[in-house]
Amino acid sequence: MTNRSLFKVRLPVFTLIMPVFLAMSFLALPAMANTSDYMEKGDQAWARRAEGHEGSRAAAEPIENAISAYRAALDLEPGNLEARWKLLRAFHFKGEFVLQNKKKRHEHYKQGREIAEAGRLQIEKKYGLSKGLFKTKPEDVVRSVNGQAAVAEYCFWAAANWGLWGHYSGKMVSALTGLVYKIRQLAEIMVLMDESIENGGGHRLLGEFHARVPRIPFFTWWADKDLAISELRLSLQLAPNDLLSKMYLAEALLKFRPEQEKEAMELLNDIVNGAPNPERLVEDIQVIENARVLLKN
Repeated sequence: MTNRSLFKVRLPVFTLIMPVFLAMSFLALPAMANTSDYMEKGDQAWARRAEGHEGSRAAAEPIENAISAYRAALDLEPGNLEARWKLLRAFHFKGEFVLQNKKKRHEHYKQGREIAEAGRLQIEKKYGLSKGLFKTKPEDVVRSVNGQAAVAEYCFWAAANWGLWGHYSGKMVSALTGLVYKIRQLAEIMVLMDESIENGGGHRLLGEFHARVPRIPFFTWWADKDLAISELRLSLQLAPNDLLSKMYLAEALLKFRPEQEKEAMELLNDIVNGAPNPERLVEDIQVIENARVLLKN
């Protein structure tokens, strides 16, 4: 029998086996994950961020898992603003409650700033903000984005990462990059969009911002300590049990309204005698620790 004859005989057998082989191969492959799969994994890891904590120090693994999942979601869908703000939220948590070295924190928040910057460009392009997010009036931004909740959340967590990057970069870098104006803009947008997000987070951010920024003629003349206190009071009206808002208000009263020391002390005692919110366990434990220190001093 010739080689050609052999081929003619064997071909039907191969043709029958090949489909079975291919089917088995595809069954062996894992299902491709999509954006929603990674978002779900990230949310589950975020909910477990307090696992293994020691006081106000969190274990690294849960939040690293959240960061990895949200990064994977963004890799698949770079325009997903929910994945971006949740990644920024996870970055903030890692920097504040896992990392302890100042140099590492600075490098970490530098990455957070870059993630926030990519989000800014995304928002400007998607919603046609020709003047840019930071040069458009807050009310015009709100009108353009049509009340998209993800934009408000982005503003909050972008401001948190930008602010901490500025803190570890130093006052000169913060001034040269116009950081204070960016944070004020983001806070004002958030307040106009949805003042209830993050337990009155927009008012809390704006109040703490005005409390911390020094009033310098021709530069930060708009910094207003009265506004700082009123914004912090608004944040507490929206979320009366929020320990961080109580802490910020107590600090502001002690610093700018010494005649209201009694109210400040009552707020601090409320904090140390209260219980941390199970959903914000590590974060609230840190607030309670700081309040105890402030009371002792």
